[in-house]
Amino acid sequence: MFKNLFRKKINFVQLKKQAQDVFNNIPIIKENKRKNKIYKIIKYISYVILAFFVFFIIFFVVNFFAIKQIYQETMSGKDNLEQAVVFTQMQNFNQAKKLAQNSSNNFLKAIKGIEQLKDSLFIKFLPYLKNQIDNVEYLLTATELLSRSVSQSASFGQEMKDSLGEKKLTFSEFSLEEKRNILQRFYQSGPELNGLKANITLALINLKQINPLGMLLPFKNQINKLKIQLTQANLLLENIASVSEILPAVAGYPEKANFLIILQNSDELRPTGGFIGTYGIMKVDSGDITEFATHDIYHLDMPIKDKLQIAPPEPLKKYLGVDNWYLRDANWSPDWPTSAKKIDWFYQIENKLNCNPSDALYQGSCLAQQEKFSGIIAITPQLIIDLLSITGPIKIDNVVYDKNNFQELLQYKVERGYVKLGVSSWQRKEVIGEIAKELKIKLFDLPSRQWSGVLTILNNNLDTKNILIYLSDQEKQNLVKQQGWAGEIKNTKDDYLMVVDANMASFKTDAVIDRSLEYKVDQKPDGLFAKLKINYAHHGNFDWRTTRYRTWTRVYVPSGSQLIKTEGFIDNEIVVSNELDKTYFGGFISIEPGKLDNVYLEYKLPDNLNKLANISHYNLYIQKQPGNNINQLEVDLTFQNKVKSYNPATLYMQKINASQINWKGDLMRDRGFEVKF
Repeated sequence: MFKNLFRKKINFVQLKKQAQDVFNNIPIIKENKRKNKIYKIIKYISYVILAFFVFFIIFFVVNFFAIKQIYQETMSGKDNLEQAVVFTQMQNFNQAKKLAQNSSNNFLKAIKGIEQLKDSLFIKFLPYLKNQIDNVEYLLTATELLSRSVSQSASFGQEMKDSLGEKKLTFSEFSLEEKRNILQRFYQSGPELNGLKANITLALINLKQINPLGMLLPFKNQINKLKIQLTQANLLLENIASVSEILPAVAGYPEKANFLIILQNSDELRPTGGFIGTYGIMKVDSGDITEFATHDIYHLDMPIKDKLQIAPPEPLKKYLGVDNWYLRDANWSPDWPTSAKKIDWFYQIENKLNCNPSDALYQGSCLAQQEKFSGIIAITPQLIIDLLSITGPIKIDNVVYDKNNFQELLQYKVERGYVKLGVSSWQRKEVIGEIAKELKIKLFDLPSRQWSGVLTILNNNLDTKNILIYLSDQEKQNLVKQQGWAGEIKNTKDDYLMVVDANMASFKTDAVIDRSLEYKVDQKPDGLFAKLKINYAHHGNFDWRTTRYRTWTRVYVPSGSQLIKTEGFIDNEIVVSNELDKTYFGGFISIEPGKLDNVYLEYKLPDNLNKLANISHYNLYIQKQPGNNINQLEVDLTFQNKVKSYNPATLYMQKINASQINWKGDLMRDRGFEVKF
């Protein structure tokens, strides 16, 4: 047996390995070896950290004077910039400009020092340190651009101040020549304003490059605050630059201007913003309103009711019960340029028919016949409310109008209150002219530091269509259109939606109506199918101001859309027609006080939109009706292809799955949506 055993070959290498494995698996031995590995890892990490700090200390010692110089220049630049802003606010523009230029020089020197540091061998071999120094350079570049912007602003302010001498900077105290100088400077300011905006945009770009998790971590909050401030400044400059292109023309510079002003009551909604209850003639010369008289619209319409016979649009005839069309209903087209021309036409013909001094119904001298207007401007009450937030309350005949009570109080005054005051119905709206005069005085008396606030209000109201402009000069009108202030129906090649309500003898009931829109598009093998739900909530009662809500509603969609199904229109009667290069579906709705109701439409979109969605993209433009503020908007889009990118990011967005996108927001202004596949 032993003889056979020793005849076998014994693998001593394998035997040793097995013995070693048994030894290593003894618990206490196994634990000690694991600890030794951890200790080694910690030791190596410690060596790396120690080496990093050694390198850092060596780098700091070698570049001590350079780093010290960068720090000193940065602190000096910061102090100079802060003082420049203070002096700008104090309107000491020369000192502000000097300090801002010093600040810019400080930051430029610091940036130069940073660039020299980046040439160091230490930096090239330490990517982390290089990234941190890049972050510092981004911050310095942003603050240098900001300093330059403050210098430009101070220079602009000083030019304005020099042209006006030492006079207090309120517009009402300026002479005509001084007003002309201001408008001239404003008229020529476009390139400078765009330059300022470009600098601030570059500053923002640099700030967004910063990763504030290293050396700049202690300044994270300040950097974020600066981003917010620059974003606000950028928006303000964008607003001012936009207004600067149009304001001189509207203010009568370089030529005198006269405008037909249309006051639209959005509480009695009509296609371009509201019922035309009042009109005015405003003459302007170099910023000075030389004449502004307002009149009740019925002062033109009533005296010629038996002289003018023009067939109204069918819905006005059917739901208002009128046989003739007058100026008060002239804004029937939701396209403002179209309505503005119709308003001008009605004004000219009615004014001509009214021009009979012996007619007892027409008080005052005849207005100039065939008067050619520089433009037609329509406004809704929200503009006045916003301006009152800056000017403060206005007192007329012991009645105080402020931003909180203006619209409702004025409506009561001209609808009911005039009787108690013993004012004739013919003169009941003269208070509107008095309010306009007082508001003009208060606006022109505002100190210059509030001018930018007024410009911002004007810009916001233009964007939200509380101001609509139509200018007779085509070149100027093109500028208005470029800014998005012309109120025209957009000419789009993609999907489109606009809901247009027209109050039909419902008093001022739109003031108590809440609306929401739900728009869904579903792509199927045979095309794109849209579903629209318009929700109405009536929060009013039966009283002098509100009643059941009656509206003739048009839904504008891409030309060639095919209606499939509707619900909610009275008697399910619906008109399908084409105008303004769109197809529209129109019908009548009636909603009782305290009730909820809705209209539902289902239709197929044109085949060309489906082809685009199959190949590359889908775009949707939803247009806001002037005067109609929709607080809730939901857009839900489902496609057959996977979505690669989408816009906007400003609304609440949810990607349901790879092919479905959902947005929620409001329709206080026009909204555009884009999906790419």
